[in-house]
Amino acid sequence: LAFGDAYGNQVYAPRLDDPGTSTFERCSTDTFQIYGPCTYQICYIYLYRSGYDGWMPYGVTIYGYNSQPVTFYYNVNIPGDIWYGFNQCSRVRAAS
Repeated sequence: LAFGDAYGNQVYAPRLDDPGTSTFERCSTDTFQIYGPCTYQICYIYLYRSGYDGWMPYGVTIYGYNSQPVTFYYNVNIPGDIWYGFNQCSRVRAAS
């Protein structure tokens, strides 16, 4: 998972799954606390999937200390071994 703002501040979490738990199971909601640098309004997110299991997240919501919550809706299978996501930063900068 990698997300950030239009000013180059990025938060990166190399691995969120835990094979010993039911993390990322079908019809589940998973919540994580991820610490990183301070950011302004989050405008991009990328997910990375490896392994043979498919994964279709409905959406990802990010809450930040200095920003409004933002939800990125996927609802598609995440391709394997590639960063896949959204970058809406040009829209955020233009609105600033």
